[in-house]
Amino acid sequence: MKLSVGTNFDDRLPILLKDSHVDVFYGKLSSDLVGGGRPTFALPTIDRARVEEHVKLLHAYGFKFNYLLNATCLDNLETTKDFHYRLRELLEWIGTLQPEYVTVSLPMLIDMVRTALPDVKISLSTFANVNTLRQARYFEEKGVSEITLPESRNRDFAFLESLSKNTRLDYQLIATNDCMLDCPMRQNHANFQSHASQCNHVTDGFALDYYMLRCTERKLQHPEELLKSQWIRPEDMYIYEELGYHKFKLTERMKTTEKIAATAQSYSERKYEGNLLSLLNSRMAEADFEMPNFSKNIKEDFAPSDKMRQVYRLLFSFQASIDNKSMEGFLEGFRSKRCDRMDCDKCGYCAEWASRTVSMAKPGDEALKEFEQLFAALASGSFFESAAGAKAVWSAEGESLLGAVIGRKPEFIRDMAGPEIRKKAEELAAARGSAQVLRQDVAKANVLCTPADFRMFALSDLRALGFDTAELDLEEAAG
Repeated sequence: MKLSVGTNFDDRLPILLKDSHVDVFYGKLSSDLVGGGRPTFALPTIDRARVEEHVKLLHAYGFKFNYLLNATCLDNLETTKDFHYRLRELLEWIGTLQPEYVTVSLPMLIDMVRTALPDVKISLSTFANVNTLRQARYFEEKGVSEITLPESRNRDFAFLESLSKNTRLDYQLIATNDCMLDCPMRQNHANFQSHASQCNHVTDGFALDYYMLRCTERKLQHPEELLKSQWIRPEDMYIYEELGYHKFKLTERMKTTEKIAATAQSYSERKYEGNLLSLLNSRMAEADFEMPNFSKNIKEDFAPSDKMRQVYRLLFSFQASIDNKSMEGFLEGFRSKRCDRMDCDKCGYCAEWASRTVSMAKPGDEALKEFEQLFAALASGSFFESAAGAKAVWSAEGESLLGAVIGRKPEFIRDMAGPEIRKKAEELAAARGSAQVLRQDVAKANVLCTPADFRMFALSDLRALGFDTAELDLEEAAG
């Protein structure tokens, strides 16, 4: 078993993983001419000198290095003179690193890398979407040494067996992605991320990830999507090894050093106890991710910064848990299935397992409405208007809660409390980057507008009205 792990260019990584099954570290500059599969804002700021130092250390510890040039779109610039010369210069520099692999997605880059770096093995990215034996043979003939398969093929065992028996290529399977099965936005998302890490792109690293937002919303609505995702548990790798697959890629290089190392150790040991989702690239705990260049997303000329902070918050709104041990035997159900030819609703296998194994923090209608309002604002263009100048719009639920809250106040303060709570709720909505006033804004405004000595009564009123005050209680205790 050989693991391929993303590096965040922290020199502690090779030390922490020197006794693991990690064979290759992959990575790239925060941004370069070609770009890659992750946006600049989520990657560490490093220059060429830092890459050179880190790769030397990796080699000193016996690890291989794979430089990523896996963008799926170059704006057709790859066929222009200036870009071509600049790309050749980049390839010459990559050659000085003495990498064992260079990963590409575009066929033309295969030719260019093979010409410029004849001693370097070419690894074909999952973004190339090799889904048939014919496609694999084509790239084998073009000199590709290794193909990372689309994760949607991870449970198509007949396909995997056919590839292994009929080609001489090395194949790599992604073990830790939680992408939706056969995601209809996959190629669009790859293009988006490619441009989000290109140094010469007009957006200069600005990246409003519509596709990740849609993915998060979908999982909130349909928890079974978590089981449809084609991840591979550490305990199940032997199934693929029996088919001839010994290389496994672990994402995510946007995570902290400790999280990257812990995940690699779990796969090296072939066992894990805890929440399976914490091994995957699921965005639940902000503390597990590093966003050192988030300032790239603060560009008022592109979008209001408060709205972008709302986007960031929503990306981490998904909270769920799957006890890894509870998934024992789950993979066996796919031995005779062809998911690409089945109606999930009629099959029901993943949904039935999800009902028993997925524990999900229910976001409630408010969170899903916030997603709905965000997408409506993006579609209409109102997202790009400053919230400060936008007129507050009250949701029916927010207006209803305000009326109920005021109705429980002593009669002599109602006339004063109503306008005060209304104003505070609108301020809280604006602070979220929204002009829409929700129930949560009203609930919090009610507590904040109540004198400290009487806030326990405000919380009690909210509970009596059916509002979950757990979060507000914590804020009250902290205050």
